[in-house]
Amino acid sequence: MFYHAHVKTRTCALLLAIAAAAGLPARAQLTPWYVGIAVGESRTGRELVANRESTITNALSISTDFDARDVAFKATVGYRFFQWLAVEVDYTDLGKHSLSSDMVGGDPPAAAGLFLERRVRGFGADAVLFAPVAAQWKVYGRVGAFRARLEARQALGGNIVFTNGDPAERERSTTQSETVLRWGAGTQFELSECSGLRLEWQRHEDIGKAFRIGGSGTTGEAPTDAVLVGFYYRF
Repeated sequence: MFYHAHVKTRTCALLLAIAAAAGLPARAQLTPWYVGIAVGESRTGRELVANRESTITNALSISTDFDARDVAFKATVGYRFFQWLAVEVDYTDLGKHSLSSDMVGGDPPAAAGLFLERRVRGFGADAVLFAPVAAQWKVYGRVGAFRARLEARQALGGNIVFTNGDPAERERSTTQSETVLRWGAGTQFELSECSGLRLEWQRHEDIGKAFRIGGSGTTGEAPTDAVLVGFYYRF
């Protein structure tokens, strides 16, 4: 037990020395503050495809390819009130997701195409609850809010027009900001008293404004999940 504690202390001291050499603030006594960085994959739900296809009228057939995944990134600042409770704020980039629909419709029937691309990023704040599993291993759950900024672009091809739009209009771009519910769960392995690794999953609920026939400023609505692997460092 003494040897294990001694190794952890030496490891933490080494990391603090590296931080000091890099010009980062390092203290002999750890504070409740920590920072983290994580990278992984995001995935938007197929609700986006169903929502987009539901507003296409007079189509005899529709086929949609959906690129639901992209690289995700998150940078976090946290404050630990207790061993079991922390508050975290972060910047998260959920990447781009797109769909491309090919269809035949109209009178007489003719080919048409529709392309939609969405990019989501923003700032979030969560309460994080921890529960120990072993000496250096914890699981946790999180719940909070995400201020999403969504940039959406639509392009048309062939025999299709925007509802209530100019037939010559072939592309639209929309930007929308909104606050949505975010929640998730993860596991944390402590490398030392001041650093560790994380694996987590989180969901961002119903980002965007649903497509509706005759609607304006619509972007499509769907949840986006992220699976992230990260490193955190406590000062």
